[in-house]
Amino acid sequence: MSVYGLRGFGSLTRRDLEFRIIVLVASTLWIYSALTKLPLLVPSHYSDVGYLWIRDAYTGHHNLQIPYLDYPLEYPQMIGLLIYLGQAISTYFPIVIDSYNTYIAVEGLLEYPFVLGTIYNLYMLCSKLNLSKTRIYLYIITTLTFIVYGFYNWDFVVAYFVSLAIWLYLDERYDWSALALALGVLTKFTPGIMWFPMVAGLKGWRERLRFTVIAAGVWAAVNLPFAVANFGVWVQLFVGYSGPNHQLQNTWISMVISAAGLGDIISGAHAGQILSVGIFLFLMANALRTKRTTLEKILMTWYAWYGVVYLFDPQMMIQLFPIVVLTPNFSLFFYRLADVLNAFIIMFYFIGSSHPELPRYLKDQLFPFGLTNFEASIRQLIFLSAYFICFNPKLQLALNRLWKRLTSPMSLTAKSRETKNRVRSSSTSRKLE
Repeated sequence: MSVYGLRGFGSLTRRDLEFRIIVLVASTLWIYSALTKLPLLVPSHYSDVGYLWIRDAYTGHHNLQIPYLDYPLEYPQMIGLLIYLGQAISTYFPIVIDSYNTYIAVEGLLEYPFVLGTIYNLYMLCSKLNLSKTRIYLYIITTLTFIVYGFYNWDFVVAYFVSLAIWLYLDERYDWSALALALGVLTKFTPGIMWFPMVAGLKGWRERLRFTVIAAGVWAAVNLPFAVANFGVWVQLFVGYSGPNHQLQNTWISMVISAAGLGDIISGAHAGQILSVGIFLFLMANALRTKRTTLEKILMTWYAWYGVVYLFDPQMMIQLFPIVVLTPNFSLFFYRLADVLNAFIIMFYFIGSSHPELPRYLKDQLFPFGLTNFEASIRQLIFLSAYFICFNPKLQLALNRLWKRLTSPMSLTAKSRETKNRVRSSSTSRKLE
């Protein structure tokens, strides 16, 4: 198991120059991403990490209280642990100006190993699957999403456990893969969708039951003490902000609900959630019944979820980093387009507070047909299209033919112009003779 941990990382770092360069580039950009979130800098960029300090420690007075026991927290226990550690260190050792700035710096340091771990896992997966390692540059490190949202929330922790679970699964270390999957769900709920294709890919019911018991057992072992100690607070993790009461946000689903007259982002939230989950279940079931590999089914499940999910905040695109890197047929052009649109979300998110005179479609970031949601929806539909295109060679061939036909008039025009110029030049030369 040493290859999957710190020893394997150290060994690869010593013997592989290409990996050392990737780590260096990622580290420098991570430092920049983290520093831009420090409150003492001007301008200081928004982050969910900093907002939770203001809300829970400063305003809510929950500093050093235990989440899920003393107060509700919308993030699962892995993130709760990182928050508690950051609060404790910054409270007792406020070495960066004050406790607030120290907390941000500590959270950046705590998340950094998961960034390197994600890159290491994907580097090894690329070697295993014969994929170009430059994909890590093109689809992760050089993206605006990495720079803007790299240190913003705790999504890189999710990306780490997702990539680790996939790697262990492909190496047929199913028990450890189940453990990594459970830790991913203990970070954010989304990795739980991988359970379906992973279990379906196992050979027999005994293996499927064992995988499920390990994953569910680890999750239950962590959650049970909180549920017993203070059920009313613990259950808010599932029915509170992150649960069924959340509004529709950064998704094309809100456009459909609004156009159908089923309500706005709040009153139509339940209708949007039903539509979103219904489409996802259909797409996932369709992926599971295909004859594709288990890895392809895992990737398709992720695209199905984020292609239709009713809440797709921009930092969540980091969770898709491992998925896109492992999808060789994902168009770089359309991915970078999605990346630019993803960065635009935060750029236009707060302009309404400083420019109240602007029309609603510009200043209201949650308006279904506003600029911000339009950008988010196009980005989301790009990932939804990956579900249908990236794993369908026939459709890829048909689209390539269509593209050639659409561009052929342009090429024919260029060729005809070139021919005319040649005729003119030859006639001119004859006259001169």
